Amino acid sequence: MKSAIPKQFLLLEGRPLLMHTIERFSSFEPAMDIILVLPAEHHNLWKGLCREHSFSVTHKVVAGGEERFHSVSAGLEAVREIAFAETGGAGAGTPPAGRPGAIEGVHFSGQGVAEESVLPGGPAGTYDRPGQVTEDILIAIHDGVRPLVSHDTIWRCFADAEEFGTAVPFIEPADSVRLLAGDDSRPVPRGEVRLIQTPQVFRGSVILNAYDRGYDPAFTDDATVAEASGVKIHLTHGNRENIKITTPEDLAVAQTLAGMAGQ
Repeated sequence: MKSAIPKQFLLLEGRPLLMHTIERFSSFEPAMDIILVLPAEHHNLWKGLCREHSFSVTHKVVAGGEERFHSVSAGLEAVREIAFAETGGAGAGTPPAGRPGAIEGVHFSGQGVAEESVLPGGPAGTYDRPGQVTEDILIAIHDGVRPLVSHDTIWRCFADAEEFGTAVPFIEPADSVRLLAGDDSRPVPRGEVRLIQTPQVFRGSVILNAYDRGYDPAFTDDATVAEASGVKIHLTHGNRENIKITTPEDLAVAQTLAGMAGQ
C-alpha cells in the first residue's frame, strides 16, 4: 500500500477501513458479538483510533498469530470462551436464545485483517466440551479490508451455511483466464472459474473441528482448511463491490464505490 500504517487502518471516507467493515456486520445484526483479531503491536493504535473517531460498536480485541491460520485459530478460541461464558461455565448445555457472536479482524501475515461473525443457526445444540461451540451457531470469517460487503451477501452466506453447513461467496471473472504451465499457458473456460470472496461461513462444529489441526502452507483461506478435513464447500453469490483493498488503486476504487453503495 506504500503506507507507513497497516492498510486496515487507512482512511475511507475519513475513517479507518476496519471500522466500515465492522459496521457492515453490526448493522446487519446489532446483537453480534464481535471479536477483533489484530497483531498485538497494533492494539494500542486501534484503541487510539476508536477514541479519535468515537467508534462505539462493542467488540473484543485478541492477539493474532504468525500466519492467517494461527490468527483465525485465536479468534475461534475466543468463540469457545464466549460460548463457555454464555452457558454460565457449564461444560454442556444450550446457549441463550438469540445471542449471536462474531469474530472480527484476523491478521493476514503482516498484510491485512480478516473478520469473523457468528450467528445462531438452526436448533439449539450442545457444547461437547467446555467452551466448544457445535451446531447451534454459524461462524463467518471475513477480510477486514473488504469494507463494501453487502448485507445481501452476508445474508446469503448465513442462510446457505445454515442449510448446507458451509457457504463461500464468489463472483464470476469478467476477464479471460489462462493457466500457467512452466513457460507455456493455456486458456481455461471462464465459466469454470470463480473468484472467491469472504465472508466464508461455517457451522461451528465444522470450522472448529477443521482448525483442530496443524498449519499447512497450502491453506490459502478457511475453505481450504475445511476441505482438508473432508468438508464439502458450498459456493454462493457474492457482490462485485466486495473488493479486497490491497493496493492504492484499490483504495481509490473503494472511495468511489463507497459513495455509490448501499447496504
